[in-house]
Amino acid sequence: MTSILQKLRTLTLGNLHELLDAALDLNSVAACKQYVRDLEEAKDKMRDQAAAARGRLGQSQAQVATLEAQIATDTEHAELLISDDDESNDDDAQRLMEGVIGKQELLATKQTQLATDKQVAEALGEAVRKITAKHAEMVNNVRRLESLEQQTKAQEQATAALKQAGKLASSADGVSVDDVEQRLRDRAAASGEKFKDAMADVSGGSVAESVQAAKAKQLIAKMRAKKAGPTGGATGA
Repeated sequence: MTSILQKLRTLTLGNLHELLDAALDLNSVAACKQYVRDLEEAKDKMRDQAAAARGRLGQSQAQVATLEAQIATDTEHAELLISDDDESNDDDAQRLMEGVIGKQELLATKQTQLATDKQVAEALGEAVRKITAKHAEMVNNVRRLESLEQQTKAQEQATAALKQAGKLASSADGVSVDDVEQRLRDRAAASGEKFKDAMADVSGGSVAESVQAAKAKQLIAKMRAKKAGPTGGATGA
């Protein structure tokens, strides 16, 4: 039984210590998450082993108690047979005591097994408590790290946006609004002059046509006066 306990400590508890110490090598949120999954798997296995150890302990306790009760009963019966002053049943008393001797030898073995089972159950129970506490601690740590990671990403995105806005603001400083305004004013002035020229062309054409019409009327009037002659003019008077 000692070898069983030693093997248990070497394999099960040894692996547990390695798993608990592995947190020292974690360097990322993803690694922490994987470590939490490893802890959860180990916790489930450890609980199964602890439950099995408690079961074995219960069986050993029951066997020891049964043997102790049988030894006490057989011894009591043998004493009764010896003390009844009837030598005919002394052989029965001897057989009972021979059985008691065998049961005492078995009891010694069972008591050793009981001690081992108790140590194993206690060791596994303590291991379950440790790994359960470590799992709960790491779950909280991962949640804290995830929150910090999200906050960091948000800050990085905000920083990138601010840098972009700063670049745009710096670019805007290189643009001269006064120059743009002056160019627009020059275009407006030139456009106004062109508009005046166009209006002058339209107005000038109209005056020329009026003058030409007035001259034409004067010529016609002279032609009529010439045709009418002096008489016509006098008569007209």
